[in-house]
Amino acid sequence: MPVRYKKFGNQEYAYEIWNEKDPGSGRWRQRSKYLGVVVDKEKGVYERPNERRYKQAAGERRESCILDYGDSHLLHEIIAPMPIMGALKEVFGSSFNTLMPLVFHRITGGGAMRFAEDWYEGNYVSRLFPGADVKSQGISRFLSRLGDESVQRAFFSSYISAVRKDRTSVVIDSTGLPNEVDMPVTGWGCHNGGIEHETRLILAVDRESGHPLYYRYVAGGIGDVSTLANTIAEMKKNGISTSSALVDAGCYSEGNLRMLFAAKINFLIRMPSNRAVYKGIISRNTDIESPKYAVKYNKRGLFVKENEVEVYGERAFAYLVLDSERRGREISKGVLGMDEDADADGLDFSSCGKLVLLSSERLPPKDVIPLYYMRQIAERMFGIAKDDLGILPLRIHSEPNFKGFMLLVFIALVLACEVKTRLGKKVSVEQAVSALRNLKCKVYGDSVIVGEVTKKQRLILETADVLVPKVKGI
Repeated sequence: MPVRYKKFGNQEYAYEIWNEKDPGSGRWRQRSKYLGVVVDKEKGVYERPNERRYKQAAGERRESCILDYGDSHLLHEIIAPMPIMGALKEVFGSSFNTLMPLVFHRITGGGAMRFAEDWYEGNYVSRLFPGADVKSQGISRFLSRLGDESVQRAFFSSYISAVRKDRTSVVIDSTGLPNEVDMPVTGWGCHNGGIEHETRLILAVDRESGHPLYYRYVAGGIGDVSTLANTIAEMKKNGISTSSALVDAGCYSEGNLRMLFAAKINFLIRMPSNRAVYKGIISRNTDIESPKYAVKYNKRGLFVKENEVEVYGERAFAYLVLDSERRGREISKGVLGMDEDADADGLDFSSCGKLVLLSSERLPPKDVIPLYYMRQIAERMFGIAKDDLGILPLRIHSEPNFKGFMLLVFIALVLACEVKTRLGKKVSVEQAVSALRNLKCKVYGDSVIVGEVTKKQRLILETADVLVPKVKGI
């Protein structure tokens, strides 16, 4: 049938035309049928506005996929306001959307990075950070870029500016990362009675917030005693001015103590038992179990006695600590391990259950033990990195990628610590993301509909103070 076109303003409309005989009068009349707005006149393509709206609505109603939702939603809601997020966007720019899925992959226990693409496609993180290059080769290139010294300097400059305080009290500790990677930062290390091929990871943690501030790594054969000065110096170059430090006995040396005194950095350090000053304190303080030295710590009864001492020409304070319960166990173990023919006069139980803590400043005896055990902050960080973020086993086979991987884990550690803080002590990060991964969403065009929340999921979300919308745009 012929088509007639009419133009109103800038829009042209099409009508189908035909002749039809009126049954009543017998006369022929011209009839027309509206075809719609002209889209392509030559091909005869027309479209009615109401049909266009219907097709658009139908597309929005059509379910395109189902994604894991709850785990990534929890992480995103907690970390989005953090100062580090601005630093990451500033440093990584267009690569930010590749960085964040890899960070989320670490925190949610996604496993080996060669499977990251499959995880990304099935998780809501693909809508939060679209266009990420998480194919195996893309990840390798990205890690190599992260390992570039200029990128790492830019990150720490921006990150520390976001969290910096005038003077920072830090906990410094190290841990071994066993690996067989042939790199300058890998070597044979001896720790806790064993020898391993490893890299030593050194971590500085803010004592007040409990969050990681800085990290570096050295070959496994380099002892802690040799790393303290460089760690503090590097932190200063990156904008962290250290006011006080908690360090372990492995850092006890004349050079380190002189450095700390000269830099006016207050410190608390455990004194090694092979030092003459340690033995002198043990022998001079036989009255340690006097009630006047008794203190309470975590439902335990301890004894703490202060001794003013001179260390390398500087005035300091040594605190002898006795744990009576531990002393009993150590004496019992020593007696049970005696040979029948052993000379009992040669046994010395005087140091059992005791330790000496050296401080550059006078401390109330009741505060010494709580302060010393704040070192566990760093140990918790290592636990999160190894257990939750999958830092081990190391399977990186080039030094640039190793450096990049370490920065990726550090960023994930900073964010995971904030998530852990929001979840509290009763719920682990692993438990939370495992339960919330089962909260799915259905994708419809440019929005998602979130599934029903179970009681277990609701309790976790309430603990973290995170709300879940029923419908969310993407």
